[in-house]
Amino acid sequence: MTASLLDGCIDWSVDLKRYRVLSGEPVRVKCALFYSYIRTNYTMATNAKLRLIWYKNKGDSEEPIIFSGHRLSKEDDSIWFRSAELEDNGFYTCVLR
Repeated sequence: MTASLLDGCIDWSVDLKRYRVLSGEPVRVKCALFYSYIRTNYTMATNAKLRLIWYKNKGDSEEPIIFSGHRLSKEDDSIWFRSAELEDNGFYTCVLR
């Protein structure tokens, strides 16, 4: 993995992890920025006033995820699907801003 600096931003590259879960089961999706090759950790990021924002791929674009229901929530460095549904299938991206 390489990191590049452009306009004050660090690109930590892409890391994909596939989750398989049955409909109705809970699942936690952890932000790839905080995996074992960590360049930072969640506590350090929040102490530096950075916000973790999640996006879901919608075809050619990504839309920020609005955490407004009880079935889907953001907890620290992860998204919790309390009851995964078919509509949850897709690619998720986490970004520190």
